[in-house]
Amino acid sequence: MTSIQIQNNELLIIIHNNINNKIPSSFIRKGDGENIIIGYRIIPDIKLRKYLKMLRRMNIRYSHISFQKYIRKELISAFNNCDYLGIAPEDHRHGSWRYEEKILKKFNFSTAQYCDMNFHFKFIKIPGEDKLKSDIAEKIISNKNIGVISCFNVEQFLQKYNSNVSCFYDLVKQRNRNPLYKITSETYQNIFELIKENHNVDFWIVAAGIHAKIFCNYIKINNGIAIDIGSSIDTWNDVYNNRGHLRKIYADYTN
Repeated sequence: MTSIQIQNNELLIIIHNNINNKIPSSFIRKGDGENIIIGYRIIPDIKLRKYLKMLRRMNIRYSHISFQKYIRKELISAFNNCDYLGIAPEDHRHGSWRYEEKILKKFNFSTAQYCDMNFHFKFIKIPGEDKLKSDIAEKIISNKNIGVISCFNVEQFLQKYNSNVSCFYDLVKQRNRNPLYKITSETYQNIFELIKENHNVDFWIVAAGIHAKIFCNYIKINNGIAIDIGSSIDTWNDVYNNRGHLRKIYADYTN
């Protein structure tokens, strides 16, 4: 079974050093959503129902077939070009995660090392406090000019760490039922332009589901540094009810 090669604290130290040394890099995580999108029609267990459900969750129109093909291609490229790829730990490979090993063997990603997909937990804000779970994560977000791609505006929180949000793209929230608010190729082009135009950024924080991996890759290609922190960014706005692990953390600290 494919195993994790680097522990979370060690990974965060590498992220911190890369930022300080301005080394273009992409630190991303491959979740169950990415497995479904790239594994559909390749892994027989991934049925159309699961695929369509993931499209809906990620605000992608069913009718945009060419865009779906583009996303699959770019996801694979992002996984092959990143510096560290987060994968599911062995004890987490259940439910939709059960495709993990088949995906890893099928695509044989050429990334440098596999890390724990849950490295983003280190960026979770402790409920009721202006403090992250990891001191190293706090160092990463302190005294920086940061680009943010997310549905959450976290400028007020980052100011507490003496950091400035140099640019922000307000991405539509997942599972948006309004047909007018979908992620399209035009969305991607707007974000790509934002990445290219903003050079006064020490690094980028990206929280955008499956789309985050593609944006992180584009940031690296344009000589930037990108960290995919996923749902951990919710907690910076005191939102803990969107994910099971966040609800548990909130309960652990408040009960």
